[in-house]
Amino acid sequence: MEAQMKDCSENPIIISDMGTKGLLGHYQFEDGSSQFIFLDIDKETGGISINNPLSLTTGSYVQIISSSEGLLLLSSTGENQLNYLVFNPLTKQSVTLPQHGIARLIIRSGLAFDGKHYQVVLVHVSRDEENGLGPLPGDIELEVFSSETGAWRNHRPFSLSLNVELPDNEFPELNTTPLFSNGAIHWEISGQLLVYHVEDDYCEVIELPNVFEDWSWQSTMTYRRCLWESEGRVHYTYTDFDGVHSWNLLKEDEHNVYSHQNIYDREKFRWALAYTINHEDLAEQDPDILSLGDQWEPRNISPIAYVQDSEIMYLQLPGIVVAYNTKNRVLLKVCRYTFPGVDFNSCSFFPSIHRSECHKQNASKSQVGEVVDLPIGEEVNSFSF
Repeated sequence: MEAQMKDCSENPIIISDMGTKGLLGHYQFEDGSSQFIFLDIDKETGGISINNPLSLTTGSYVQIISSSEGLLLLSSTGENQLNYLVFNPLTKQSVTLPQHGIARLIIRSGLAFDGKHYQVVLVHVSRDEENGLGPLPGDIELEVFSSETGAWRNHRPFSLSLNVELPDNEFPELNTTPLFSNGAIHWEISGQLLVYHVEDDYCEVIELPNVFEDWSWQSTMTYRRCLWESEGRVHYTYTDFDGVHSWNLLKEDEHNVYSHQNIYDREKFRWALAYTINHEDLAEQDPDILSLGDQWEPRNISPIAYVQDSEIMYLQLPGIVVAYNTKNRVLLKVCRYTFPGVDFNSCSFFPSIHRSECHKQNASKSQVGEVVDLPIGEEVNSFSF
């Protein structure tokens, strides 16, 4: 284990270059096997291409939790609790973390990687199962694993006020993927953004722009949300019945985006609306891509990534991924994923960082408008965790 951990945390390939932006498509088959398809994004054109050296097929039952600077945090089913694995797609090395011993309810988990060492953070609460009561406000604790020490440690945030409302059935595929940005892990929980600053070892809570009183009801709905980073800034994007809305998380000196006539709590509300894209505008671009019929719901559109250079936002729709240029408002297909019995939630996409070494091996440049067919169901670099 120590040798594996050393390879995964100190490999010179990992720390030499943090790579380029891309997408990771994860398809979960009914028998528990999975496909991981890495897609390179051309930052100038916005086109995507399949990164074959990184892509793989596995018979192991694993779920993607998050990614951080080229590493993936995965979970697999153990005898009594989930096993957590940190996986390097470039070297095809994985590390299974030691058991954590948490008896409480784990509600979120995330990965932070600085190029040399990584930390895995589990957020857990107590829950009164007998009386059907949820967690108490401020009952948040963190369990932190460090690749540098090879051990878990407990962290209890001081004076943290976060009212966690958990629905009876919370579907993992509908959760917002955590984001590691600016030295902190960001989680969406009950209409709040829980931010853990890794280096300084402290937490803060930021109210989200779409929060409302009964958040536990919305979390059981199929609205789609996404956290991403662009130009060093955290973005929160979500869909509702009106459209797709993207907000920027303001820094302390950036509240001048609002006039002095705007009365709001600057400590509580820290967001600026970047743009809203109406569903009708998207549908007008290509009715064959998006049809707002009687069966349409906000869950049919899922924001998954944004690339600043090309000003393109990537959206997942049933069976396809599209690229929407926020500047010229052009909507184009970029990839298709089809498989007999395919379900919208069976194929998930995540923003990720790909190593430039693999990107050079896969150097063909794609233009937006060239549609890539994902090799769903095909044998691609078989791998066993």
